[in-house]
Amino acid sequence: MKLKDSDWQGNFGYWQKSFIHNHLMMIGYTAWQGFLEYGRGVVVCDIDRQAIAPSNASLEVTQFKSQFIAEQELITSIQAFSLDQDLISVLVQAVGNYVPDREIVLLMKMEEHLEINLFQNLKIFPPDCYVQVSRRWEEFQPCLETQTK
Repeated sequence: MKLKDSDWQGNFGYWQKSFIHNHLMMIGYTAWQGFLEYGRGVVVCDIDRQAIAPSNASLEVTQFKSQFIAEQELITSIQAFSLDQDLISVLVQAVGNYVPDREIVLLMKMEEHLEINLFQNLKIFPPDCYVQVSRRWEEFQPCLETQTK
């Protein structure tokens, strides 16, 4: 799902790509940690508008909230996001069919705006992200609040 440009793109184009690039290790960590504990699910990143502000240099640490929603909790949990039925179906299908050790289902949320992504052909897989972040937790800790459901 892609939203209209003015809501998401700001002054420097498609910011999501940069956000994902900067936080892929933590997204992969959250995906694998959630899978190990609950099985299939989706990583939800709740992103503060300040994190994507044009004045925010890419070297600055930007905190965001990350949550893993397990497949069995998906329908009840995402109803709060006010997705239409077609998008809910797409998300449920993606969560039911992705390969957890090779792919990630990500829902990015900024205020009322949402974007759903299925990451395939990753350069680093979720189990490897989990190992790397666990080994170097102090490096990653400042940018994330992680929750699982």
